[in-house]
Amino acid sequence: MIKATNLTKKYSGKTTTIRMIAGTLPPSGGEVLVDGKNIFDGNENQKEYIGYLPENNPLYENLTVAENLDFWANIKQIPQTLKKETIEKLVKELGLKEVFYRPINELSKGYKQRVGLAQALIGDPKILLLDEPTEGLDPNQRREIQNLVTGLGKERTVVICSHVLSEITKMCGRAIIINHGKVVADDSVEKLTQSIGGKQVLTLIVKGFGIKEALLALPGVSRVNPESGDGGKEKYVIEAEGDADLRPQIFELAKNLNWELYELGSEKVSLEDVFANLTKE
Repeated sequence: MIKATNLTKKYSGKTTTIRMIAGTLPPSGGEVLVDGKNIFDGNENQKEYIGYLPENNPLYENLTVAENLDFWANIKQIPQTLKKETIEKLVKELGLKEVFYRPINELSKGYKQRVGLAQALIGDPKILLLDEPTEGLDPNQRREIQNLVTGLGKERTVVICSHVLSEITKMCGRAIIINHGKVVADDSVEKLTQSIGGKQVLTLIVKGFGIKEALLALPGVSRVNPESGDGGKEKYVIEAEGDADLRPQIFELAKNLNWELYELGSEKVSLEDVFANLTKE
C-alpha cells in the first residue's frame, strides 16, 4: 500500500525520512506512493491512510485526554454520529479509561504515549508511523507500549523508526537498515540475526565419533570449534559461509553416523551487531 522511492532531503536522518513519508515535510527528491498515488502531487486524500506519532508527541498539555481526542476527531473529520464510538473504542483499546478526564500535564510519560497513539489512530489509518515510540519510558512502560504496538500491527502496517534496535527485534517482523541514505539491509529480523557478514554460527551438543571431521566436510563449513562437554557429550561451535541453513544436513549426518544428538541450534547475533557490521566505515 505504501512505497517510498529515492527520498532525499539535505541533512536527512531517520526522523526527517519518516516525516517525509508522513507527508508533513516535502522531499527535495523522490516520491511517497500510497495505493500508487504520490501524496505530494495534490493527493491529499491519500494522507487519510496514514497515522503519525512524532518523537516529541505534541499534545495540548492543558486539555484533558477527552478534550484532546475530541479535538483530533474533529481535525480528522470524524462524523459526529461516529465520534463518541470511535473515541470509546480507542480508550478501551489503549487503556485510557482511568485518565480520560485528567489533564495531559498530570499524566506519566507512558500515558502520554498512549494518548499520542490514540491520536494517531483516530480515523483508523491503514498505515501507522511511529518515531521513537518508547523514548524516555521506564522498563515497565516500554513493555506496555511494545505490547500495544505489537497488537496494533496485527490489523495494519506499522512502521517504527528507532535507534533502540533491541526493541525493533521485539516489535517488528521486518527491518530495514539505512546507511548514508542507502538501504544496506532489508529482510526479516530472524534472517538478519541468523548471520553476520555472510557467516552463520551453529551450536551442536552431541555424542559420537569422527564428529569434527564429518562437520568440516559439509559444504560451506569453514570452522568447527570443540568446547568442553559434560557426561561424554561434546559441544561444537560451527561457522559456515552463506545463507543456507545447515541444520537439516547436520541432523541427517547425525542419523547416518549414529551420533546421539542432544542439541542443535542457530546462534543468533543481535540486530546491533548486524547494524554495526553493515554501517562500519
